[in-house]
Amino acid sequence: MNSEFANLALDQVRYSLVWEDSRTLHAALAIGPADHVLVVTSAGCNVLNALLAGPRQVTAIDLNPVQNALLRLKCYLIAHYEPEVLRALMGFDGPAPVARAWGQVAASLPVELRAFWEPFFAAHPAGLLPAGRLEGYVTGFLPTLPADLQAKLRQLLAFESVTAQRDFFAAELDGPVFRAAFVAYFDAANLSKGRDPALFRYAPESGGATFYGRLRQLIATKLVRDNFFFRFFFFGPQGLPETLLPACYQRRNHGRLRQLLPRLRITTGEAVAYLSTAPGRTVTKASLSNIFEYASPAEFERVCAGLQVSAGRPLRLLYWNLLQDQHHPAGPAGEALPAAAQARLAHEDGCFFFRNVRVLSARTALARVPALLAAPVSNQFISNSI
Repeated sequence: MNSEFANLALDQVRYSLVWEDSRTLHAALAIGPADHVLVVTSAGCNVLNALLAGPRQVTAIDLNPVQNALLRLKCYLIAHYEPEVLRALMGFDGPAPVARAWGQVAASLPVELRAFWEPFFAAHPAGLLPAGRLEGYVTGFLPTLPADLQAKLRQLLAFESVTAQRDFFAAELDGPVFRAAFVAYFDAANLSKGRDPALFRYAPESGGATFYGRLRQLIATKLVRDNFFFRFFFFGPQGLPETLLPACYQRRNHGRLRQLLPRLRITTGEAVAYLSTAPGRTVTKASLSNIFEYASPAEFERVCAGLQVSAGRPLRLLYWNLLQDQHHPAGPAGEALPAAAQARLAHEDGCFFFRNVRVLSARTALARVPALLAAPVSNQFISNSI
């Protein structure tokens, strides 16, 4: 697939957190024991969350080798250490535990992992989560606010009813000062600090005002104290209740992840192109993050047109839209769920700033994809020795 993401310098951790809700992933894909699941790596959270469903195989794929390096580090920590070490290096408990955990881990890491991550942790003492380009930008918003507005944002976490929460927001925050600060910080000019401007080439909307409207909708409909993404967005990784963390970072799932790691394969390449390879044709479910956000509508339609019908297994594709509404309601690659069902998925998704969620279905996808969709893909496997 021709995407603006392929034109970026892929030499940094662009995402240290997966913002697509894993509950939506599980509800949309209904992963079963016979499935081969393809997941865009990003920060690796939903790769691990998909693995927890117990499919036959999970393949993680990303154009950015640094994102795959991040997942390999997490897998090594899961395989060899107790959950407290992973939690500490993620940054859930602040900088001091990061330093202690890195001192414990560094000497045991394989040479290539240590060579990459030692300078990284030296430069990012607060841990992995605050170090992503997007996450550092997003969590930088709160300190730009006056102290009284910071305090009022934190008060939103105290409410036990949506009505009281909504009324407080309307009376104390939803005014010109907070609104202007939010819109300016997350509008196009500043948004490029978190994501490269090229990634918004096809976006028909400006970020700030759109995201503010989605924030207001969230506050009017759901308790934000129970929303992991809201809390991380404004307050960062510290102080989050264990029960709100993505499943892959909860202590209770650490042992199961360790058992399931041999089913995971990590691949460097482009997701749509991978589906046209021999191993890619065994994929039955795919979570594609928001990769179509970076493609033109014409390119998206061309990709959908490449979904060919044959007598083989079904393929279900899940993806999120941010500022574009990429969808393909008819044809060989049709919507897998009725519009109302997809709307419910989008409404229940925990991350408030996405526009919607889409699920496509086809029979044996990309079996005869045009050659121009193909791209080199290199495979690297995680073995029992990690």
